[in-house]
Amino acid sequence: MKERFYPYAGAMNPTVYEHLNNCTDPDQRLEVFMWEKAPIEGKQVLDIGAGSGFHAVRYVQKAEHVFAVEPDARMLQQIYARLCDNPLGNISILATSAESIPLLDGSIDVAYARFAYFFGTKDCWRGLHEVKRLLSPGGHFFIIDTNPDQGQLGTIAREVYPHVFHDRYRAEHSAFYQQHGFSHFDLQTVFRAPNRQVLEAYLRMDYPHKYTELLDQIESTELSYNMSVYHFQKRNG
Repeated sequence: MKERFYPYAGAMNPTVYEHLNNCTDPDQRLEVFMWEKAPIEGKQVLDIGAGSGFHAVRYVQKAEHVFAVEPDARMLQQIYARLCDNPLGNISILATSAESIPLLDGSIDVAYARFAYFFGTKDCWRGLHEVKRLLSPGGHFFIIDTNPDQGQLGTIAREVYPHVFHDRYRAEHSAFYQQHGFSHFDLQTVFRAPNRQVLEAYLRMDYPHKYTELLDQIESTELSYNMSVYHFQKRNG
């Protein structure tokens, strides 16, 4: 079976992708939510779909070690460039997919996938099985996705890509993950651009065929953004 791979546009736009990471949830509400449930101080952390390493480098300041999984060679270039500027001894880059991670059983305390690979369909069961294999007893796994039912960015996503973010998207994804032992949480965050130029650059990257129309509709540089967070904890013993 061919491994699932999504060639995200940010791989071709490293500057805009960096803006996206800086603008999405700048108050770090997601981190507060996750680390309250699963503190990462002194822990082994797995970042699935690490992209440019933006979050892996941030989280490694607390974790004992971060393993950053990324299959896209163009994204890997961005990670390596980041580490050249900021060398760290407790981060490992794994150029592989979520379906085949070369780590030992039970070696990970906290894993997360932020808008990567796990899009809530039966096609991701191989990745789910792999991450559950890696989790230590009591270990945590977070999957973060867009909630298209709430928030301005979710509304935009559904408007531009209705075939992806259809009316049953959130309900179907929640049901799928609950079947696999996850709890579902809704998290209210924001997307906050420093200026209209950065907002336009982001819209152009993610919505290239409608960005001018969208920009005309948006008065502010801050948009509400609701995330769906799915949380799994492996049983002890």
